[in-house]
Amino acid sequence: MKRTATPWRRIGPLGMLCIALAGCQNAPTRPVPPLPVEASPVQVGALSLTVRTLGQAVAVHSVTIIPQVTGILERVAVHSGEQVRQGQLLFQIDPNMAATQVAQDRANLQGAIAQMRYDQAQVKAYAPLIRKDYVTLQTYQQTQAQAQTAAASVAADRAILHDAELNLAYTTISAPVSGRIGLLTLKSGNLVTANSTVLTTLNQIRPMEVQFSLPEKDLPALRQALHSGQKSVAVWDENHRVLLGDGPVMAINNAVNNASATVTARALLPNANGALWPGEFLQVTFTRKWLPRTLRIPANALQQGESGPFVYVVRQGKAMMQPVTFLGEDHGLVAISGQIAAGALVIDGAPTRLHPGSAVQIIRAAGAPAHGGKPA
Repeated sequence: MKRTATPWRRIGPLGMLCIALAGCQNAPTRPVPPLPVEASPVQVGALSLTVRTLGQAVAVHSVTIIPQVTGILERVAVHSGEQVRQGQLLFQIDPNMAATQVAQDRANLQGAIAQMRYDQAQVKAYAPLIRKDYVTLQTYQQTQAQAQTAAASVAADRAILHDAELNLAYTTISAPVSGRIGLLTLKSGNLVTANSTVLTTLNQIRPMEVQFSLPEKDLPALRQALHSGQKSVAVWDENHRVLLGDGPVMAINNAVNNASATVTARALLPNANGALWPGEFLQVTFTRKWLPRTLRIPANALQQGESGPFVYVVRQGKAMMQPVTFLGEDHGLVAISGQIAAGALVIDGAPTRLHPGSAVQIIRAAGAPAHGGKPA
């Protein structure tokens, strides 16, 4: 009896492969699970647009104390680093030599005055005699000349006495402004030289100026802040954690630095607690603009694309790309404008697999309860 081959034996290996591929195509596809994301609602509120830069504290008044007379330093009335008030005694130079010169010049002046009075009396006495020809005209003119010379001598002696009195006053050195004394290096008994020896420096620290530089594009904002007089400059410690004070812009340099394309400005801070120190480097925050009512989102929700900034908005469980306009940033918040409503959920950050149209599942929504992807 003749056997007939089964159909499977006729198919062969190639046919089996085709049947397997056809079966795979007919199998149902597994859906891609939603991408877990974190989202925050778009809020409406105020936001200050700020610029951060590095600044330096500058004393409003800085005075180098140099004696104006030569002498022995008799007394040092202050200590290193002491806070002094205007008019307070700082140093005393031995006044004996200056006082002696004053006494001598005063005596010379008294003699010159006596001579002037005598010569003026002679002129008065000769005046009626000249009309009666009792004295010659030449004698009368000589008497007048002597009186005028005596008057000039009195004026010169007065000036000499005034200079001596100034030198005597210069032996007492008082604080020209209120401030803090620097480190002292001279002690009593040292010889100091006029217009040469540096006794100390005196820095006024209340109030205090803070100098900083910004890009020239911020010049209009600086000028507006200068004219408004509002406290637009805040000063922080080096870690930008402790606020040391704030104040208005008080001056802007009269030219832009062409090498760095920056403009330098100064702010005035009360420094009531003495937290700022001359020469100290500080973190400066300048408020360019105040937005009283604007749309705000977390800074990490703003993305940058080829066509400009955008955000991912959650709509019906999917991430949709929404172009926006960037207005500014402050303290981790970004001000935006565009076709986006307050309360809309924007995705924080941008996961690697996220793209327009991706199915998402919100695992945390700041300011809103967690849900399955549809905004509340």
